[in-house]
Amino acid sequence: MQVRRNRIVLLSIIIVLLIGTVLVSCASSEKTSPIPTDGVVRTNNGGAVTIDVEWLTEEKNSLVFDVAMNTHSVQLDDYDLKQLAVLRDGEGSEFRPTSWDSASGGHHRNGRLTFALPDSLRQSKAKSIVLIIRDVAGVAERVFEWEL
Repeated sequence: MQVRRNRIVLLSIIIVLLIGTVLVSCASSEKTSPIPTDGVVRTNNGGAVTIDVEWLTEEKNSLVFDVAMNTHSVQLDDYDLKQLAVLRDGEGSEFRPTSWDSASGGHHRNGRLTFALPDSLRQSKAKSIVLIIRDVAGVAERVFEWEL
């Protein structure tokens, strides 16, 4: 009877250790969210417009950026960043925004620019990410880059 009890205890310990090993393995293999290593805010000036872009977060498998456009002479309501922006991963692939949420603002416009999280970032392959905003106030490309 004692031998049987010892076997049951030993088997229970082995099962607990196996379950623990599986849980630790799963937790360590989860992909981490991309995080800039060199700050979160980027600024570009040109064509009498200043654009500040802040890397906000990764939420619901999307990258979210806060974009602030400011000027004293250009009507900013005409610019739809969902059509003018692309995200380029470190492998050179480009992605279109899934949304641009912004109210009218005239000379001062703020909004959230959202992109689906690229697989290269989800899998932590990319070393950098570039947000490009095209054709605002006569500037062909405004480049905002983050090291990961």
